[in-house]
Amino acid sequence: MGFDSGARTAFAERLALLYKEAGNPPLKRVSEAVARLQRVDERGRPVRVSAQRISDWRRARNVPAQFAALAAVLHVLVPQARRARPVPVSPGLYDLVQWQRLWERAVADPTGERPVPSAADEERLPAEPPAAPGGVCPYRGLAAYRQQDAGWFFGRRRSTDALVDQLRAAQDTGGLVMLVGASGAGKSSLLNAGLVPALRNGALDEGRNESNRNNGENRNGDNRDDRSDGTGRPRKVLQLVPGGDPLGELVRRIPELAPVVASISTASTAPTAPTSAAKDAAAVENPGAADAARAARKAFTAWARSREKASTADTPTAEATTADATSAVNDTSAANQASTADRLSTADQVPAARPIVIVDQFEEIFTLCPDESARRAFIRLLQAACVPGDRGEPAPAVVALGIRADFYEQCLRYPELADALQHRHMVLGPLTTAELREALTGPARAVGMELEPGLAELIIREVSTDGPRGAHDAGVLPLLSHALLATWQRRKAGRLTLAGYRAAGGIQGAVAATAERAWSGLDPAARTAARLLLLRLVRLSEDTQATRRRGTLRRLAEESRDPGKTEESLEALVRARLVTLDADTVEITHEALLHAWPRLREWIDRDRTGNLLRQRLEEDGRAWEESDRDASLLYRGSRLEQARGWSESDDGTFLTRSAVEFLAAAVRLRRRTVLISRAAVSALVVLALVAVGSAVIAWQQRNDAVFEQVVAEADRVQYTDPSLSAQLDLAAHRLRPDDEGVRNRLLSIVNAPLATPLLGHTGAVYLTSFSPDGRTLATASYDRTVRLWDVSDPARPKQLGEPLTGHTSWVSSAVFSPDGRTLASASDDGTIRLWDIGDPSRPRPLGAPLDGRGGTVYLLAFSPDGRTLASAHDDRAVRLWNVADPRRPEALDALTGPTAAVRSVAFSPDGRTLAAGGDDDTVRLWNVADPRRPERIGAPLTGHTGLVHSVAFSPDGRTLASGSADDTVRLWDVADPGHATRIGSPLNGHTGPVWSVAFSPDGDRLAAASADSTASLWNVDDPAHPSQIGVPLAGSSGEMYALGFSPDGRTLATGSGDSKVRLWSIPTSDMNGRTGAFRPDGRLLATAARDGRIRLWDVTDPGRPVSLGAPFRPGEGDIRSLVFSPDGDTLAVLTGSRAVQLWNVTDPARPTAHGLPVALRTRYAGPDTLAFSPDGRTLATAYDDRTVQLWNTTDPSRPRPLGKPLTGHTGYVNTLAFSPDGHTLASGSADDTVRLWDVTDPHHATRLGAPRTGHLGPVNALAYSPDGHTLASGSDDGTVRLWDVGDGDGAARPVSVLTGHTDSVMSLTYRRDGATLASGSNDNTVRLWDVHAPAEAAPIGESMSPNAKTGGFLSFSPVSHLLGVSSGTDTVRLWNLGVDGAIDHICSSTRGVLTEEKWHEYLPRLSYEPPCDQ
Repeated sequence: MGFDSGARTAFAERLALLYKEAGNPPLKRVSEAVARLQRVDERGRPVRVSAQRISDWRRARNVPAQFAALAAVLHVLVPQARRARPVPVSPGLYDLVQWQRLWERAVADPTGERPVPSAADEERLPAEPPAAPGGVCPYRGLAAYRQQDAGWFFGRRRSTDALVDQLRAAQDTGGLVMLVGASGAGKSSLLNAGLVPALRNGALDEGRNESNRNNGENRNGDNRDDRSDGTGRPRKVLQLVPGGDPLGELVRRIPELAPVVASISTASTAPTAPTSAAKDAAAVENPGAADAARAARKAFTAWARSREKASTADTPTAEATTADATSAVNDTSAANQASTADRLSTADQVPAARPIVIVDQFEEIFTLCPDESARRAFIRLLQAACVPGDRGEPAPAVVALGIRADFYEQCLRYPELADALQHRHMVLGPLTTAELREALTGPARAVGMELEPGLAELIIREVSTDGPRGAHDAGVLPLLSHALLATWQRRKAGRLTLAGYRAAGGIQGAVAATAERAWSGLDPAARTAARLLLLRLVRLSEDTQATRRRGTLRRLAEESRDPGKTEESLEALVRARLVTLDADTVEITHEALLHAWPRLREWIDRDRTGNLLRQRLEEDGRAWEESDRDASLLYRGSRLEQARGWSESDDGTFLTRSAVEFLAAAVRLRRRTVLISRAAVSALVVLALVAVGSAVIAWQQRNDAVFEQVVAEADRVQYTDPSLSAQLDLAAHRLRPDDEGVRNRLLSIVNAPLATPLLGHTGAVYLTSFSPDGRTLATASYDRTVRLWDVSDPARPKQLGEPLTGHTSWVSSAVFSPDGRTLASASDDGTIRLWDIGDPSRPRPLGAPLDGRGGTVYLLAFSPDGRTLASAHDDRAVRLWNVADPRRPEALDALTGPTAAVRSVAFSPDGRTLAAGGDDDTVRLWNVADPRRPERIGAPLTGHTGLVHSVAFSPDGRTLASGSADDTVRLWDVADPGHATRIGSPLNGHTGPVWSVAFSPDGDRLAAASADSTASLWNVDDPAHPSQIGVPLAGSSGEMYALGFSPDGRTLATGSGDSKVRLWSIPTSDMNGRTGAFRPDGRLLATAARDGRIRLWDVTDPGRPVSLGAPFRPGEGDIRSLVFSPDGDTLAVLTGSRAVQLWNVTDPARPTAHGLPVALRTRYAGPDTLAFSPDGRTLATAYDDRTVQLWNTTDPSRPRPLGKPLTGHTGYVNTLAFSPDGHTLASGSADDTVRLWDVTDPHHATRLGAPRTGHLGPVNALAYSPDGHTLASGSDDGTVRLWDVGDGDGAARPVSVLTGHTDSVMSLTYRRDGATLASGSNDNTVRLWDVHAPAEAAPIGESMSPNAKTGGFLSFSPVSHLLGVSSGTDTVRLWNLGVDGAIDHICSSTRGVLTEEKWHEYLPRLSYEPPCDQ
């Protein structure tokens, strides 16, 4: 029952459900049918029921006074419902005894009508188990829809039709059909509740009416067994999930395959001559054999024929129709009792009604099946089932596979799957807005309920990314279903309400709240068991995100260290529908839980390396158990040290019993080995030198293990505490200064925000505020104090004097006056205090506290002239105070209008406007030019759907930012405060309320602090096109409440719920742009941003780039490519309007166009399709998609074409590059080739040889080495190829293939000495390669991350070791590739992070030796 629903509501919902099942007959017709029954009540009076009374019963307005009246209505509705659906959708729906019991509870409800006492009231039926509560929930929560849920499955009719069309086509052509979709897109639901009912209703029969396809709209036969397909023959549907043993599962479901699979196993292990059966199996293993897969096809045919006989021999009962589609294949018919050999010999003809085999969660063959040969055999067996025979006989079956989209690449390794993905696959994308609305409202209508007006619109708005017409993340669907389930539990009077949805926590909150409730209900021992249980149901991988994995009850019980608590926790998780228990299998209900429940996400991410180690340890422990504890499988050396070190750090709490015993046995073996070694050494003096050598090796192994532990610990906290991770990386560098992998890790940190913690507060820190000179920081805390800190050197902050005390409750605010001599603090005690801080080390109170007279004072703000103080109050008011003389403050006016508590206030830079936000979800503006006569400005600014915690003006006063409990930040144009308007869409990214917002002093950046324990940075140089900078600042273990920029913009101070203040070093080399180009002298960088404008930057000081002049817009559309001429005076720009224009940048502060744009004929131009020749006289561009045009740019104001376009490519031209001598032009194309052109005479350019092939995808980037002897090419295939082009004959011989990237290579650049090549990829990494000897090229250390999503720009500075790289949506950063600079940055930014206590916590095997001079 729902939390708010009484017995009367339950009765109404159940009656509405029955009415729906009966086909929603007109009320008047039901009333007339009751009259025709001529029933009488216990007093002999005719039973009459009006249409209005039936309507009132359905809507819970009242309850029948007499059961006789209800019984008469039931006698009309139940037969109609039973005809449509013989088996009720909800148990007891057709049972009059249960209806009477439900009616009795309803009339006992105080809000129900009381019946007239009668003799019948004295005669109660014997007590029985309570009936199911009224109403049936049509939402499945995190679980997938099943076949029996088809009546509640809405919104996917279009997708069901498309998938049926794919299967129909595959009946004729043969081959696997693949359904591909993201996790959470609804693949399993579509297969179970959409496709299976459609198939069983004959959807594959082309002559059948399309409306017979069942997708929730057709209720006939949702639970029926095999249906006719138009031929009069039954259609069999078999569903299975591969699991860890896909071949075993296939044999269990199709016994006829047993000898084929057995032969495969025999052939793979025995080298003896194959038998005839084995030859059939070998055919499956050898796709080139003439009789490939014949044995498998015979087995499938025999199975299909036996199913056909079994289905026609028996008439299915109503009870049989409820069997799950995935139940085991019954083996009861006489035909099935015959031997398999007999069946195979008579199985030459394929049944007309070919069965359908559906394999759901096909990705399990990659995640759970470790045997590559079994995996390949499974795929080929399925292929054999669905392809025609050698003599043209039709395929025995039609096979459909459902697989997650992130396993697309793995599928491409198998020809059968690759063929299906190319010709017979369907992508299950997000629902359209109309489909999403149907998925929301349809299930409710199906059970006679409705959604409160506005609820569907709210949900659609929440899940859409670009407003009501926007798409949504497919993975949100299970979370949405769970939120609706929680909303249904809070239903009122047959309606899902807005209040119920909000109480459930919305999309993410409902899942997290349910999980937390289940978790909090467990005792500590059961919580430990639950954590271990959940982590064992998660599969981690080095290169893919975490996924679910299935376990068994038996194994969970056997391996549990506390079986009783494991069972208790499992029951709690199953009750909460977080874990699904099916027969003997256990699994997490949906992968959405892995990211929607913060606690589980933290368990996975906080120690990902440790969890991977635990997972391997448990798997190896099981293998050891299954091999009769073979000692050869035990860990040794550094592997044992690493496993033991991790186990001891966690006290082995989260290891299974077998893993603990496995590790203990390995330790015992090592001890025995050591004892034996010692005895041998003492007995055999001759081997003394050997012993010494062994000791050296052991010492080296220990050092290796220690080094690996340090790196592993750095990885463990990389995302949760990057500052600590940086210190640990530095410790690893001290251990091995020459390790290239650690070197690259340090370089990756160069531009990462890092923090120094300030310790002292004993409660949450609610506000951080810098003094105007930036030398002092004030912090306000829950511990009722204000503390002052000397931050003149942010690398060495120190506390000033004693804490400021006096407030009797938590302190909410502490702000400096503009002259820096006065500090104002406010508190929950309702008072405001002023302090003289002329000497910050000896602050003095100024007068008595000011009584705010309005409860909690949430925030304070000084006007820019320092004469007025504004305070935000709990009593829905903003108060102004005259503090021109802080020793004698004076109360001014109270600003009213807000309808709830005011949380935040801010003055505009000119002091004329005051903004305030609060609990009424709005922002209000006042004109306070005369503080004694404030005037309200315009209407409240609306748009937030939660209370407004913070407001802040930009330094120019034209933009206002607001942070809200709806997890978003909004920007407002307040250039004209009387007509303030929203700017663009809200800034999303946080998963908790936004507590504080602040602009940087230059106004280009905005910071936001959130309850999700992170702060985000945004580029708001153009407020209409904001973009996030880098990754969020993390490291806090509590909500992040406060933040503020230092006056120089280099430091950000944050305060959080863990009682710590952190000083973050903010990168100052960030520039607006998503692509760019260095001027040849390396002193100027041009960048192009999303707003379509170009900015020129002086990068003489790489740490502080300076913008030169105003940004300029070269033309319409976005900017695709930039390139400087060799003399640096001209900038060529390729725009999205299919034109190239040359700009005079001799004076970078005043760029001017040389002439009119030159039109191109390209529909698509790659990001690197501009290139100047070394002499600057020739420009190469793409021309009409597949051709290249050379232009004479001797006169930049009038570029002229040189000769005809160069033809040869058969795909889009993506990239162009001139050789250093200018004689050769290289072009890379979407046709996967590289072509070379002789451009010695640009008027008559010619091809050089044949196209260079080898890449397996489009070529995106080209770069010549400085000496011109090597050409590097990067491709969608994730590789970089090096070509020898030094002979001048155009041969371009491949010399190396560089692998390591996991996605498309988009950019390449050589260092000026030619010894290093850098590559940038869509895998968000940059890799460095040692190419001083191209034939022996090798990676330099591990890949580097720019701390954000990379873009298309990557370039070494022409004159230094700087590397320019796009980092984030619209940010370009400069990387200093000097290790010393990285070390200095880490030490100056993270001082005090790696305390002695933390050192021993993370590195217990090393003596305390901090890597920086503390």
